[in-house]
Amino acid sequence: VVSTQSTGSSGINAEYGVVSEDFMNGKYYCKKLDIVDITDDSTCVCRSESGKLLESVPQSILETVIPKQHGSLVMLLSKENQFEIAELEEKDSKSGVVICLTLIEKDVVTVKFDEVCQYIGDVIR
Repeated sequence: VVSTQSTGSSGINAEYGVVSEDFMNGKYYCKKLDIVDITDDSTCVCRSESGKLLESVPQSILETVIPKQHGSLVMLLSKENQFEIAELEEKDSKSGVVICLTLIEKDVVTVKFDEVCQYIGDVIR
């Protein structure tokens, strides 16, 4: 049985990078944020690396953080596998896809970069 436990640092346990220099006068540009809550279709609440809670963050300024190391944990965001945890098998930057192995079903899944992100929660195996 595989289950996840929240670390308390994030409600979703997924890490994103800020790609807008305009957001908060560039203070968080190229910084990582943890999504705490999705408030509606276009905004969310995030926590900065320093622990500061940021409300009304436009989802359009965030991009997924994908680990480089084989075996790293990722969260799948595609509709078919939404919020499933998987291990990174391969990352193909040229084609913009990631190949993962889901932890529960042991399925091999290929998803686009924007359909996966680094998982920062704990996993019990």
